[in-house]
Amino acid sequence: MTAQRSSLRPATPSAARARRTLPGVRRTLCAASLALALAAGPAAAAAGGVEWPAARDTAAQVEKAGLTMLDTEQLAMHIHTILEVFADGEQVTVPADIGIDRSGPEPLYSPLHTHDETGTVHVESAEWRDFTLGQFLTEWGAPREDTRFGAPLAWVDGRLWAGEADDLVLRDGETITLRYTSR
Repeated sequence: MTAQRSSLRPATPSAARARRTLPGVRRTLCAASLALALAAGPAAAAAGGVEWPAARDTAAQVEKAGLTMLDTEQLAMHIHTILEVFADGEQVTVPADIGIDRSGPEPLYSPLHTHDETGTVHVESAEWRDFTLGQFLTEWGAPREDTRFGAPLAWVDGRLWAGEADDLVLRDGETITLRYTSR
């Protein structure tokens, strides 16, 4: 019986101290990791530091896309397309409020907009017509090409798109994937 009790005790005082200290070290490492992640901000978490925030001047970008701002969301045409964007294999967050101008007392809406960061592109228009990925990317201010990345390759529901990504017409229920790679 005494042999069993002694086998439960630490072999040395230093081993017991190490076991008591280990949870404290784990807590310290977790806190340090969290502090580093918070200090780095969301940009560091997005595509190895690649972040494409929504354009600041929404109305100007919507006009540049050939669209007009609306006082309310129009629902004669109401569809949703999912957009996934990757830069060098890392997912880039599609920002919330692309195409929504919240600078006034009431928001204004482009027929193409996002409400959240899920990649859901809302197409809400007073008329049925074709809206393109190029119009949405213009509203967003996302690069077609920049110094780091070439033009993206596009997939629609897992099938490679042979044309220009900008020409893709947004369709209800489809998933569009853009893949940018470093030059």
